[in-house]
Amino acid sequence: MGTNGTVIPTTNTSAAKHRWKILARALVGDRSSDPDDRIFSVRRFQCFGLFQSKVVEDRSSDADWFTYTSHDFEKLNLIIRQLRAESTVKLDSLLGFNNTGNICIWPSEEVMTHHCLKDVNWFRNKSVIELGGGMTCLAGMAVAACTEASCVVLTDGNGDSVTNLDLMISENKDSFGTTTVSSRLLRWGPDEAAKDLEDRFDCVLCADCFFFDEGRSDLVGLVYSLLRPGGQAVMFAPHRGPTLQAFVDLASDKFDITVADNYDDKIWQLHQQMKLKGHGEYDENLHYPVSVLLKKTGSS
Repeated sequence: MGTNGTVIPTTNTSAAKHRWKILARALVGDRSSDPDDRIFSVRRFQCFGLFQSKVVEDRSSDADWFTYTSHDFEKLNLIIRQLRAESTVKLDSLLGFNNTGNICIWPSEEVMTHHCLKDVNWFRNKSVIELGGGMTCLAGMAVAACTEASCVVLTDGNGDSVTNLDLMISENKDSFGTTTVSSRLLRWGPDEAAKDLEDRFDCVLCADCFFFDEGRSDLVGLVYSLLRPGGQAVMFAPHRGPTLQAFVDLASDKFDITVADNYDDKIWQLHQQMKLKGHGEYDENLHYPVSVLLKKTGSS
């Protein structure tokens, strides 16, 4: 759901061990019955069906190229490279940060993309950065292609993701118009520096990056440093137990915050329909993205 640039400390804590156990089981296809896993990694529910995708080209053994379009937004026509579900993920590419969104597009990223496209005029002439966007940064790509933003920077904490983003930027360059689009490796943590990005952005995008305890405070600090006074962070994530509220509590010291469950009629209706199917497929605690809007106080 969104990947995220969260730095995972190498301390030998029980929480860290548990998360690595989840990851190890996922890599070998083990479906754990441990209830604690449900906060961190559940993929039974795939998406809300807000976009249409179609395989357009097979260029490698580990990835497919898709066209992404939308019945609601005719201008959207992106070419997105995604790893195949059966692709092998190397453990050495995962060390040091949370890697959960690198394979697929999660519901929070899907919903955040839809949300941005509903208000394309707001982004005009604004500088935008997406944090922890994984292999696709779908929301950032959509903003770059459809909104006349002045610049869009796509970031993730995984080098392979950034390489994939570079490929997609090249493939979609004719769709960006006058918007400057770039990608870069960006992690958050006490030893990570992004001095050249401080106070540069009108908008930060971030999907489903709240759930690791160790990176939550660092994410708050990074978002604050990136935004200009008056800038906004558009963020979406499911509750995942107490994790979303924990992020909101931390962020409330630095930002004006608006949290909303019912922020879009179409998505709310889809949410209600999915709830009727029961917890065997859809669990709103894990799958329904809540809107979290942060505003950095001060004149713009």
